[in-house]
Amino acid sequence: MAILQKISTRHIIIAVALLNLIMIFHGEVFRDLPAKHYREGSVGTHISIILLFLVGFTSLQIFLGRRDQIIWLLIGLGFVFLALDDWFMIHENIDKAIHHWFGIKQTSLTDRIDDLLIALYGLIGAFFLYRYRAEILRYDRFLRFLGIGFGILVASIVLDILSNDQAVLQWLGFSKTAALDIKLWLVAIEEVCKLMGGAVFLSGFLHVLRQVENTPPETIDLALQTTSAQSGR
Repeated sequence: MAILQKISTRHIIIAVALLNLIMIFHGEVFRDLPAKHYREGSVGTHISIILLFLVGFTSLQIFLGRRDQIIWLLIGLGFVFLALDDWFMIHENIDKAIHHWFGIKQTSLTDRIDDLLIALYGLIGAFFLYRYRAEILRYDRFLRFLGIGFGILVASIVLDILSNDQAVLQWLGFSKTAALDIKLWLVAIEEVCKLMGGAVFLSGFLHVLRQVENTPPETIDLALQTTSAQSGR
């Protein structure tokens, strides 16, 4: 983690973007399947898990420097859970379990329960960020990373819904063959969004960690008080 702190956040985002480019290019050119390297257990999944763990551990490190702010502990544990979810396919298995427990016949609509669970994760995260917004607002640049990260998260959820099967694409007027081709690319782009979102979140949390380690707590508190006083005028 100490080595990671020395790396430019810009370089992290560029590195993940290049990895995505290489995986998409290799999958499409050599296997005619752009999402080949993003399947469960593949290199793309492993990169996603690593990014989520790194974000979680970074937030936990922030908590060690801001022990009076539980939000960083909650976020850290949340991202560790997301990494485990990605690793053990928790939300996908919950989807299957719901179909089994309630005797629901799997349809194009009910097959999107796992997408709703991902959206629920995002809403829970947004709730806690709002609940502890006073702490989050201390870090201006962090807010930009969060905004971009959540934007990418929303995009990946939409793409996941569209690529879950071919029903939506065919409803939009695409032929069965065209819908299948488009679906393959939507799946790949969705996975690209997941990795880029992880890179953006990691960059944002590293920015906060560096600020916390290099700035005395009382200085950060004073900056917040000054900002609050100016906005109250």
